[in-house]
Amino acid sequence: MASLPITNNIIKTDNLEDGLTRALLVMEYEHHEIHGGSSFTLYYALTTAATDAHRTAVYFKTPTGTKLIHAIFSFSASTAANTHILEAPTIAANVGTHAVPIYNRYRDSTKTSIVSDNATSPAANKFTTLTEAQIDGDATFAEGTVLRTEPLVVGAGPKPSGGNSRGEAEYILKANTAYIAMIQNTTAAANAHTIEIDWYEHG
Repeated sequence: MASLPITNNIIKTDNLEDGLTRALLVMEYEHHEIHGGSSFTLYYALTTAATDAHRTAVYFKTPTGTKLIHAIFSFSASTAANTHILEAPTIAANVGTHAVPIYNRYRDSTKTSIVSDNATSPAANKFTTLTEAQIDGDATFAEGTVLRTEPLVVGAGPKPSGGNSRGEAEYILKANTAYIAMIQNTTAAANAHTIEIDWYEHG
């Protein structure tokens, strides 16, 4: 973080104040991470068949090391469905569609994400999408630890899972661990699923 300008041992706050009201300008920490190029996003949308229990999901794995992923999981659906956030699920290597791009939220930044996909040779800055056919075709699949499951409000826009504010909804994810965010139909109707994950990488 840049130090404050100091003149004659006095901290100058002119560049930290609103010019009209003189109110102190304060930036939320997660906003600061966007400015620093360490904030990332992924998005997946799929309309399911008119089948009860049909699933749509995304997979990514956190890296080893001390840099932690601070994530918000958001979901939406056009008809009744439940969401699931899965930690350390069992899934065979190379199941799913891989090398799906992750985007830096600071569009001029050259930094890339350290999370990776489920390819045979996992690629960083990529994630994997999963359809019902791909999940069902993996005989080894198991959910692992279910961090949260909840019903979606039908027709509402993407809603964070876990709370109404970022502080309540944020998960700090384990290092070197796979995660799956999933939506599952609860009625036999075609359903427009949307999964969004926003995170910053700090440490």
